[in-house]
Amino acid sequence: MRFPGTLSARIIIGFAVLIVTFGGISLSAVLTTDQLNSTIRAIRVGYLELAMNSRDLNQKQQGLFSYLDELAEESSPRRMMLRLRRLREPRRNFLDAIDGNLTDLSAIPSVRARDIARVRADAEAIRRLVDRTEPLYQQLLDDPPFEKRAGGPTGANAPSAPPRPTGETRLPDSRPSAVDDTPLERLKRLESQISGMTHRFETRQRTDVRGTARGLERGAEKMRFLTILWGAIALVVGVLMAIWATVNLRPLRRLRDAAREIARGDYGQRIDERGPREVADLAREFNTMGSAIQERERELVRTERLAAVGKMAAMITHEVRNPLSSIGLNTELLEEELGELAAGQGEKAAEARTLCRSIQAELDRLTAITEEYLYFARLPKPKLQEEALGPIVKSIVDFERESMAARGIALEVELAADLPPAMVDESQLRQALLNLLRNASEAVAEVGSGGVRVYTRRGAQPRTAEVVVEDDGPGIVEELAAKIFDPFFSTKDGGTGLGLALTHQIVRDHGGSIRVDSRPGHGAAFIVALPIAGAAS
Repeated sequence: MRFPGTLSARIIIGFAVLIVTFGGISLSAVLTTDQLNSTIRAIRVGYLELAMNSRDLNQKQQGLFSYLDELAEESSPRRMMLRLRRLREPRRNFLDAIDGNLTDLSAIPSVRARDIARVRADAEAIRRLVDRTEPLYQQLLDDPPFEKRAGGPTGANAPSAPPRPTGETRLPDSRPSAVDDTPLERLKRLESQISGMTHRFETRQRTDVRGTARGLERGAEKMRFLTILWGAIALVVGVLMAIWATVNLRPLRRLRDAAREIARGDYGQRIDERGPREVADLAREFNTMGSAIQERERELVRTERLAAVGKMAAMITHEVRNPLSSIGLNTELLEEELGELAAGQGEKAAEARTLCRSIQAELDRLTAITEEYLYFARLPKPKLQEEALGPIVKSIVDFERESMAARGIALEVELAADLPPAMVDESQLRQALLNLLRNASEAVAEVGSGGVRVYTRRGAQPRTAEVVVEDDGPGIVEELAAKIFDPFFSTKDGGTGLGLALTHQIVRDHGGSIRVDSRPGHGAAFIVALPIAGAAS
């Protein structure tokens, strides 16, 4: 998978994944819990009450139907009236309660409207039959059947059945008899239908309650399973996010370890510049800091070495200059004496004078070396002024052009016309550039042919100007490139190793920098970067 490069974006994505996961889990848990609560509410408010009311309705109905069978044995009309009222009124009340239960169920979202409509249709059918019994009960109350038995005509006044002829067989009459068509008998038939319906109604509601309870049990099992599943998913996602965060933060541990190594003095410690964008930027800045610290450490060591060498050079030069002066003076006097004694001893005198000249030449060389050491030891701080680099570079090139031409070295110069003035000490800068030109000419002389190019340009760093001295010499190997600015380090026979060290010190005192760009066999280029006017600190 490819993720955004920034560490902050990856962290946000990780937290977003966790939030979405736990949000989905919470939402699913809430929905499942609401469904279970709705089912529980349906059982508590609707189905259970509906089953209880249907049971009570069925019990009252069966009691009413049984009483109708015993009605003929009732002792008084008033007692019959009271018992019928006590049996009929609860039936109406239970039917009304069932309607209220159905209304409550309609307000619960989990209850299907089709089930409510079915129960309501059954209840309405029972109510319609109950309504049909009302006129029959009124007739029954108006003309109780046991009153005829107690006060009606009996004996001779009672109507007798017509005589049946002897030997006549009577066929069954399909028409209802007068006894079967009485209000009581019609009531019994209606109440029998109502009893069957209330019994089926009660059975159906009891079955619905059991089915709903089983559904609730299945919902609880599903909830338990989903809870375990959600917990496992949350655990897996959390572990994956922890591993992912650890992998993304691993470069920070590399930074920490590298920082510890630098703190121990290993300034060459570097780390890979890869990973999230912030980590890569931090690694890049860390490597830059390590390079800067390494360069500062190198500069500090070089500065301390220069200071120590300067003191030693000053002491040695001071001790050597006076004896050299005395030796030189005595050599000149000896040469003059040999000139006066030349008569008669011309060949030996000439040889002696030659030896004196050789001694004088070596003395002059030693004097020049001691002067160079003394200048190096007493290098003053530069007095910076705004100076145009073009005229300074041109004058140095013109000064060296003839001597380089005499050795067959081509010298090219290219000066930028729009280069702003720089803050320099002209005399010290001339000395530094002169050292670079002479080193370049000596490098070209080693290979026998080639040229030297000097040009100015705007610096790669902001508000700097650069002077570049480039040669076609043998170049500098990478192992020596870091040492060429150290005092007394030289690759030339007879070199003092102070030229580049002095140049480096001068450029550094100007607030600039000097670096070398070289490939062995392809020459070398020394780049001097100086701050332009207004940029020097």
